Amino acid sequence: MRIINKLLLFIAVFTAAPADAQPARVAKYFGDRQAAISFTFDDGLQEHYTEVFPRLKKLGLKASFGIIGSKVGDKWKGIPTMTWEQLKEMHADGQEITSHGWAHHAVVKLSGEALRYEVQHNDTVIYENTGIFPRTYFYPGNRKSDEGVAFCSKDRVGTRTFQGSFGSKRDSVWVQKWLERTLKKGTWEVTMTHGITIGYDAFKDPQLLWDCLEQVSGMQDRIWVATLHDVLAYTAERDTITLDIQEGKGTLTVTPKNPLDKKLFFHPLTLVVSGEAVEAKQGKKQLSLTRKGDQTLVDFDPNGGKIQIKLKKN
Repeated sequence: MRIINKLLLFIAVFTAAPADAQPARVAKYFGDRQAAISFTFDDGLQEHYTEVFPRLKKLGLKASFGIIGSKVGDKWKGIPTMTWEQLKEMHADGQEITSHGWAHHAVVKLSGEALRYEVQHNDTVIYENTGIFPRTYFYPGNRKSDEGVAFCSKDRVGTRTFQGSFGSKRDSVWVQKWLERTLKKGTWEVTMTHGITIGYDAFKDPQLLWDCLEQVSGMQDRIWVATLHDVLAYTAERDTITLDIQEGKGTLTVTPKNPLDKKLFFHPLTLVVSGEAVEAKQGKKQLSLTRKGDQTLVDFDPNGGKIQIKLKKN
């Protein structure tokens, strides 16, 4: 019996279809890009509006800005901060406005009512002044605890649990190696920037940041440049969704099942279909198709129900 079981296991392993032979799968990143980058900016400094935001708009890039609610329209460590009107303008452009704590207190030092106030009061103030409810969180001082992460993750798509400093210690050589490594490894990189020309970890020459943004904007066919919120939502959906795939004669029927909270997790996912698709519908909605080599990319709603795909006849 043991020999038979081993033989059956051997047959099962070597006759199973490899992942790349599947008729459809969810792409690692939106648009089936190789890698992803989220540019994040801490403390809500005025320079983020006057210097960073115009360049993001010009290049069509989106980034994430962590706001200290008690310092909006005032100063943070002697440096002017953004106003609520400026934050609303940035949000309207698609930039992410999120929470960096009410008073920038490290969550590792807080518990109970103090933790609730630092986190939830900031959410309330941001919502009351902008109409935006923060769905991510930047940890002040990047200091975290299990209790703090669990609390800050409630009613959010996630929090910034990893990041790489992008400021005074970087130069053009580092940027080039970083981009090459990101593409080679297919990673999701999260940058953390504070000051631009002044303040904590400000650039020795801000042109480094402007050149980096310019370069990355020209690499968007390979790198998904998106807010922390969007990549957190996409990767969570990607990792939990299941696809029920039924193959017919020249057709595919794909039924996605997203177990996550649909009020939070609704970012479109990219379906990679083997072969050339000529039409895709989800319910009554016509889905756009993008050819990529011998595959077709289809962006779909993870909560939108069954997807009907027609394939080109050979």
